[in-house]
Amino acid sequence: MTATVEQTQSELLRLIDLAQTGEEVVIVNQGRRVARLTPLPEHRLNPNRLVWLAKLADLRTRVATDKNGLTVEQILDEDRDA
Repeated sequence: MTATVEQTQSELLRLIDLAQTGEEVVIVNQGRRVARLTPLPEHRLNPNRLVWLAKLADLRTRVATDKNGLTVEQILDEDRDA
């Protein structure tokens, strides 16, 4: 499919949906091809993203230091004031 820049601005979500279903969308500006929307290859999509994020959250809770001291910026500000 070919879409102009103006069509792309007004119909971006629809064009993204088309690309996700496998259709290539070529964007033209003043009759010249300037960009292309294509679906990502399957190997770049990560279906296990939610599992990975859950493991990361678990890791953060297990190794949390529970330190609530001053930040580096606060320490430097104190040194500058002194």
